[in-house]
Amino acid sequence: MASGRPSSSARPASLARRAAELLPPSWRRHAPNAAVVAGGRVLNVAGTVVGVRLLTEFLPPETFGRYKLALAGVSLIGGVLVRPFIQYAMRAWHDAAIGGSLQRFRMIYGRSFGFYVGAVSLAAALAGAAAARGGGWWAPPELVLAAVVLALQAAVEYDQSLCATRGRQRDAVLIGAATCWLIPVAIAVSVAAGESLLLVLAAHAGILALVLAVRRLRHREPDGGPDGGPDGGPEPAESAAAGAGPAWAFAWPLMIAGCLGWLVHESDRFILGYYHDSRAVGLYAAAYGLASAPFLVAAGAISQFMYPFVFGASARGGGTVQVSRPMLAATLLVGAAGACLFWLAGDWIAYLVLAERYRAAAPELLAWIAVGYACFGVATCFDMAAHG
Repeated sequence: MASGRPSSSARPASLARRAAELLPPSWRRHAPNAAVVAGGRVLNVAGTVVGVRLLTEFLPPETFGRYKLALAGVSLIGGVLVRPFIQYAMRAWHDAAIGGSLQRFRMIYGRSFGFYVGAVSLAAALAGAAAARGGGWWAPPELVLAAVVLALQAAVEYDQSLCATRGRQRDAVLIGAATCWLIPVAIAVSVAAGESLLLVLAAHAGILALVLAVRRLRHREPDGGPDGGPDGGPEPAESAAAGAGPAWAFAWPLMIAGCLGWLVHESDRFILGYYHDSRAVGLYAAAYGLASAPFLVAAGAISQFMYPFVFGASARGGGTVQVSRPMLAATLLVGAAGACLFWLAGDWIAYLVLAERYRAAAPELLAWIAVGYACFGVATCFDMAAHG
């Protein structure tokens, strides 16, 4: 005789449906995106772990330290002068979508952004090459390649961020996973030709260029651009300068925040390099990258899923605080769990992931860096709510 009670195998599915019914309708519609983002971030964590192992296995601490110093310089310029305008583009896309002016958005915040990044990268290359003539950590060719990395990284981040803010999470995840996995592999292969920073930066730039080229070729839309809109119509007559005022008003507080964030999170590499040497930077950067990666990936996954809600609510004139509360709760939970893991199992993590010559001081570093990044993840939630 059949029982009216559901079978044990049906209960999890029933509970999942009931839990989904508790979500707001707009969130329920984006549940598949949440699964895509979560899966992509797991890929990123795995890629980061494999990448740290490859880099510490094939690069000596001295070369690894110089590479991380170069990337810290790229991060300073990108975080202060480029990334705030990417965040503004993410917000402006929703404004343009609501106003039916996506064609105008593509011209002002797409083409102008490309010219701007090119000018910033060229200026950075010229200034760095001139400064390097007096000696220092890098030769002029290495600084020119670092500027190329800056330009390509900005273009990749722009495409990835617009995919995220438009709800195209699968594309954003693929871009992130490709760079996360392919860059360390390319660098490890480049070591076969010599342990040179120039080759390492060339491998890094080559993968960014490959990802960008594939993205632009495979995802071109009928209106002529990879991030355009469906409205078609003639190009607007006004100059791109029409959008400079609102973009600057949005970006300048984030420039200050980006500078302060860089001082907190990446200036320590230059301090170590000044008082010690590039070997000390390499040993520290290996532990830092390993401990920070899970927190950055988790915070990025939560933020990537929340972008459409936060920026959409802001564009409609609604409050962003209410939308940001679930993001804060999830970030607190992930941060506490991650910090406990590194405190309790730092020795084992260092043994499994780092090459032998990088392990000596890693366990204690891993624990404190994990605590710092758990707090940083919480801070990013307030930042998004404030600047949505």
